Amino acid sequence: MLLSIVFLSNPLSLVLLGLLNRLFLRPFRSFFVVYPASQRYADHYGFKFLQPALKKTPVICGVYFQGGTPGLILGISGTESDFKKPGFLSDLKKKSDQIARWLGISSVKYSGILPSSMHRAGVLEPLELKRRSSRVAQVVFRAEKELRQQLSIETETPVILLGGHGSVGAPLQRLLQTQGRSVYTVDCDDPIPESLRGERVILIDVARKGALEERMPQLWQGIIILNETYPAPRRRTLQQLEEMAIPVFHIAGVKGIALPRFPGAYSGGIPCCGMNDSDDNQPLLKYLSSESLRKNLAQQTENNTPSIAA
Repeated sequence: MLLSIVFLSNPLSLVLLGLLNRLFLRPFRSFFVVYPASQRYADHYGFKFLQPALKKTPVICGVYFQGGTPGLILGISGTESDFKKPGFLSDLKKKSDQIARWLGISSVKYSGILPSSMHRAGVLEPLELKRRSSRVAQVVFRAEKELRQQLSIETETPVILLGGHGSVGAPLQRLLQTQGRSVYTVDCDDPIPESLRGERVILIDVARKGALEERMPQLWQGIIILNETYPAPRRRTLQQLEEMAIPVFHIAGVKGIALPRFPGAYSGGIPCCGMNDSDDNQPLLKYLSSESLRKNLAQQTENNTPSIAA
């Protein structure tokens, strides 16, 4: 990150890179602004003494290849608590747009809750948020299908959609319903439907960070969790779910190559919010629970008699 600031991310270097990009017919047409979900992520990208200066100033920190086209990865050190500060999102948007003009780039994508936060702050066009959310919903829809194929789960299996009224949840709900799926939406303070207790259910988490942890006392053995929320469930959460015999699958984004690799559970792919505008966005599904739990799950599927706890 320090080398990037000195050699790549200063205004003169960005203008020169933009000239090269235009000269070669703009191979780079988009960049992806990422932020740390925790201090561990922040430390992965930048020295601590640099982080205060990078709160809302995107700095080039990598490249990615996905959907047949390359893109740039730019990072900030600001976290979700900073997004609530007056003027923060507006300043970030202005700086990102300026960098895009210098580089000759037409599409700027934002990670995590940045798009929805910017939309609420009035600095991101509603159409842009809708387009982004619809593409993410498509990836989650494909990931749910892939999960069922891996585990030989019937289409009649109910789906609990955690965050079903959100920007991603709403289009995802419509996609699932067009396939005749039984979808139960859980939002805000809604309880998990008691009528489903004891059944095998797929719970898809597209809600805000922490929503899954709040509802853990309501969960039961027989639920299978498919997580899309950023960041991925913490180790302690995974351990608690392991004790409840609830397996967790995580959508680590879409298949692609990032240099350097994204950290943690997002390594090996491109986060959904950064994917290119392509119809060939294939989900990257990761299993986060123990292998012993996976074997038990496979055995239950073979016997078609899932073990259920009251």
